[in-house]
Amino acid sequence: MSDPYPEPPCPFCAIASNHPPSPPSQCSPEPADKESTAGKAFIVLSTKYLLAFLDIMPLSRGHVLVVTRKHYRTLDKVGVELGMELGKWLPVVSRVVNKTVTGDVGDGADSQPHWNVVQNNGARAAQVVPHVHFHVVPRPPLKVPGPAARPNFAMFGRGQREDLDDEEGEELARAMRVEMETEVKRVREEEGIDLDVDMDYSVYRRRQGNL
Repeated sequence: MSDPYPEPPCPFCAIASNHPPSPPSQCSPEPADKESTAGKAFIVLSTKYLLAFLDIMPLSRGHVLVVTRKHYRTLDKVGVELGMELGKWLPVVSRVVNKTVTGDVGDGADSQPHWNVVQNNGARAAQVVPHVHFHVVPRPPLKVPGPAARPNFAMFGRGQREDLDDEEGEELARAMRVEMETEVKRVREEEGIDLDVDMDYSVYRRRQGNL
């Protein structure tokens, strides 16, 4: 007997199916099906295992989602290999987001970037889309003094979020892909890891010596 209350189609799966993997340093934002509105996204990263794209209702400028390509409802369903991929890319995406949104922040304590990395599991934990995803949310500095400018630490809720403008989304995602190319090059030169290829974890463990 068919389920009388089937789950609606997963929007993140639609995005994943419409954006095939491409090298992080040359990420292609073009969807496989340009006519599909369900699979539309402002793509920053699209690997064999995960994707990063702009949240269409951002909490702040540069709010990015990092999602698994394969459908998992909650984080406890994710295997170790994919968990290592997530652990590898979350710092990279954080650097890309912060450098794109805030630029070179310098060395002073007050000039350092501030951001949230948040992951929710289940409706009671504020998970809206039942597909594993992380929020990378920049927290810009306050520009107006006074009580009205107190920081807003709310993470979720439609009332304080506005839809992302298409033109701004295209421009911002493009800038993040450019920054991603720079970051991939830096990691290759400074850490000896080529993010453009699938990681051989046995080689990585030998290289690090402590994993």
